[in-house]
Amino acid sequence: MYKRLIWSVIPALIASMVCASPVFAHGEAGDEPFLKDLTSAFYDVKISPTEIQVGQPVTITGKVRILETWPYTLDPPGKAYIAPVVPGPVFALQDRTVNGQAAPGSFFVEKGGIYDFKMVILGREPGRWHVHPGIAVEGTGTLIGPGEWVNVQPAAAAAGFVFPVSLLSGETINLNTYEGGFVWWWSFAGFLIGVAWMLYWTLSKRTVTNLAVTLQIPINDDAPDIGLITPKDHVWMNVLAGLTIAMLVVGWTFMATKYPVRLPQQTDWLSLKAISPGEHLADVEPAGATYDDGTDTLIMKVNVKNTGSSPITVKRYIMAMTTFVNGSAEEQAAAGPHDFVVQLEVEPNTPVAPGESREVTLKMTNPVLTDERLIPLRDPQQFIAGMIRFDAADGKQQLVTLRESVVPTQFRSQYLF
Repeated sequence: MYKRLIWSVIPALIASMVCASPVFAHGEAGDEPFLKDLTSAFYDVKISPTEIQVGQPVTITGKVRILETWPYTLDPPGKAYIAPVVPGPVFALQDRTVNGQAAPGSFFVEKGGIYDFKMVILGREPGRWHVHPGIAVEGTGTLIGPGEWVNVQPAAAAAGFVFPVSLLSGETINLNTYEGGFVWWWSFAGFLIGVAWMLYWTLSKRTVTNLAVTLQIPINDDAPDIGLITPKDHVWMNVLAGLTIAMLVVGWTFMATKYPVRLPQQTDWLSLKAISPGEHLADVEPAGATYDDGTDTLIMKVNVKNTGSSPITVKRYIMAMTTFVNGSAEEQAAAGPHDFVVQLEVEPNTPVAPGESREVTLKMTNPVLTDERLIPLRDPQQFIAGMIRFDAADGKQQLVTLRESVVPTQFRSQYLF
């Protein structure tokens, strides 16, 4: 029986290793579509430069809007902070501003709010890393924006990564290595006490090796008659407890002696200046949307009425971390990271005159819709949301939030394997 099981498992393992393709997922595709589409929209994101050495800066700029279509199943947005989303501590955050204000911590957010951010991060570890901006909303989690690959080469200096920070005392320290040896050895000493306690009770005592007996003993009964917990055990536990208390006393004394001047960690919640989505140029109503899963094609119909005094044109549709651009290659390159910028087809692609009402069709075809799981094909609520950007002939712009119900017209087949 065991031989048959082994011979059935081995081919499956070999097939999984041979047939597996390289994985380039960065986490954003794992979120449910509604969590990306209905909550936020990132746009005008720039991540540069993409070739640096350890210790050199990368600047992340862009905007994110908390959509008015925020799902009722989530806690309403109240507080958030913007952070770089990277694979581990391979970068160090040096500076962050939101809406022109320094934002070292969280700030208050609201539905419809636009947050213009800038972050400067320093390359810390050599490698090829995928860098995203993200907004972490209290009660919801981190919503991820578009990403860019950044190549970090080893530093020319032998010292490697250095993060100088000036203290209030006037001393300058390297935050990357400051007191690192002491922290490691002190933590290791506490770890050894815990390991000694664990091994004492698991290797030689019947508390674990003979659970059938231990579970029959009433609570708070040492059971010395069967050798479960003996007076010798109490002595050794008192020794371990004494060592733990001694470590705490020594650590407190060392801290008070070496650092007589101390400040508590500072925290604050900021109320940021509001940013306008633009002058009112158009009224927009959804007229239905379809998605062809076989060709990765999303078609949206919207009714547009120009309420301004100048002709307007649909230039962009922004959904989650993806921007669809009705424009040239240069305009697409300026819209954000190339992996998340797609051509937008508009029909009819002519300006809407002042006072005119028109049905406009938006067509988007690209595998990013499926790869990033932007379309909720198999969800109980098949809604998508995003922003349409209108550009007027006189230079004005408006971002209009729109929610549509999507009707699938074709599905890809799904199997167990």
